[in-house]
Amino acid sequence: MAINRDWHEAHRMPKNPTRDQRGEWHAAHVDECGCRTPSDKEQALIDAYREARNR
Repeated sequence: MAINRDWHEAHRMPKNPTRDQRGEWHAAHVDECGCRTPSDKEQALIDAYREARNR
């Protein structure tokens, strides 16, 4: 799948992101861009972020 440059330019990862910020960014990336499959580490961040958000 091709990179969605517009999405990436509009949604930069913050400098020195917290774990929560990384989880939020990767979750949005999977939902909105989907240019690649997240790594196992990224997927764990996504899952933790979504679980905490749904409490």
